[in-house]
Amino acid sequence: MKNILILCILTFAIYSCNNKTQKATNDIHSNSGDPLQTSTDFSEFKSPLRPKDKLKLGKLYTDTIEFVEFNDNGDYPLMFVSNGNDTASLVYDWTKEYGFVKGDKLEIQWKTDSIRYAGDQEYLDYKEFLVSAKRLASLKLTDKKVKFLWREMQYVEDLDGEFSVIILDEEYIKTISEPEKAALAYVATFIGNECVWDKNANENRSNLKCKILWALDLGYQCSPKHLDLLRFWFRNNKDILKELENCPTIPDGATVQDTFDEIELEIEGNMITIFFKANGFNFREGKSWSWTNKHFFEFKDNELILIKKDVSSMVKS
Repeated sequence: MKNILILCILTFAIYSCNNKTQKATNDIHSNSGDPLQTSTDFSEFKSPLRPKDKLKLGKLYTDTIEFVEFNDNGDYPLMFVSNGNDTASLVYDWTKEYGFVKGDKLEIQWKTDSIRYAGDQEYLDYKEFLVSAKRLASLKLTDKKVKFLWREMQYVEDLDGEFSVIILDEEYIKTISEPEKAALAYVATFIGNECVWDKNANENRSNLKCKILWALDLGYQCSPKHLDLLRFWFRNNKDILKELENCPTIPDGATVQDTFDEIELEIEGNMITIFFKANGFNFREGKSWSWTNKHFFEFKDNELILIKKDVSSMVKS
């Protein structure tokens, strides 16, 4: 009961301190400010794909690159790629289903062409355009064992004392692959992890900031960015897709909720295993419980397949 009261106090302290607003991500091709290229003289145009080459307008080039991501939030849909030294973006046809994931090795054909941006049709710029792309090699997972989440006693200034808080392996997150991110995001969707409203809750409950999803750069709980990732990776699992239709938005401090104590991730070949310890509590009735769970995923054909879940019995107190 003492631990429950401490957790409740900590929850409200975290909520009161959490008054930062989400920063909007500005695409490099935004209409605000100067475009990436400031000259209409094509002879000055340089591409990160071939920084040493003098490019010819409209000429077709072929390069081998690594896929990074798609971003459709600007004036034009962009595909971001890396050549190992730099990252470049190409305008692509969003109506085509490419199905690439971060880390895929691709052969692309591209060209440079003129472009005009919304709101400034008189300004002529130049940009890389994707003509075609094919996968040469799929992402290959690296065998590893990671303790992703744990708890530590840390000093909380507002409470002038030490309390148990969630800690994440930030170094691991910097190099995480998309399948690993999706597996962790799926597990985190249904169990609390220091989730607090970003300022006041919206009417549609769309601004719940959860520690794991935020660290994985997936935005708010149940946001399009969060759910789209899971719907892509589990696109052929009807049960999971149905689960996501009822994505929960339960903040810390709710009368009844669950939370993580520990998460471990292990990769062997194409298998991803996530083990976690969790506990739950009912503040009104003064009850608590704990259990462990192990999820087994297979990474196959750029898709995640949930093989099984091993769930322990609940230990109630």
